[in-house]
Amino acid sequence: MSKSSAAPVAGIILAGGQSRRMGRDKTQLPWQGQTLLEHVAAALQPLVDELLIVVKQPEGLPRLPGRVVTDLVEAHALGGLYTGLRLMRAPRAVVCACDAPFLSPAIIQALLARDADAQAVVPETAQGRQPLQAVYTKAALPVIEAQLRRGRWALRELLAALTVETLHPDLVRRLDPSGLSFLNLNTPEDYAAAWPDAQRCGSPFAPAPKNA
Repeated sequence: MSKSSAAPVAGIILAGGQSRRMGRDKTQLPWQGQTLLEHVAAALQPLVDELLIVVKQPEGLPRLPGRVVTDLVEAHALGGLYTGLRLMRAPRAVVCACDAPFLSPAIIQALLARDADAQAVVPETAQGRQPLQAVYTKAALPVIEAQLRRGRWALRELLAALTVETLHPDLVRRLDPSGLSFLNLNTPEDYAAAWPDAQRCGSPFAPAPKNA
């Protein structure tokens, strides 16, 4: 039984990116005495029944609280999403990026409480629908496979092809007053700026700055 809903739920962390803008492997960035990937995995694991970490190369990873799986197809985030949904045992999954250190348990629980018949349940912010820190079901796999065949890898294009239920921006703001839960650390500047954000946000998953 899921920790947050009646049906089993998987967690999928997409960790197969090339980190070009960061200039080094984002999964290995220090974050509160552990790596960024370890931090995100520790944040998501208590909310789900099984945890999958999708990577390009499993060598050199630390011990993680989940099952490490290798990308089945090379298609950026869409390939990682396909891999996780294909290999998970649960009927649906919370999917997030490995470089999002401020995951919101309240938003994740609200997503899981929504209509399980939709192929995806996604939060919406002022920037639009957010394809990560979102819930996808195995029923989305045929649509993902079609997008892969067409070479259409963008996750926002995928959302346009799925049946989607949306978490309203007003609710998202109430659940995440800091506005940090969708922050991704894409560049060294993002990483440096996240330390004061971590001090201010008050999230149980927010780190205190350490020498990194």
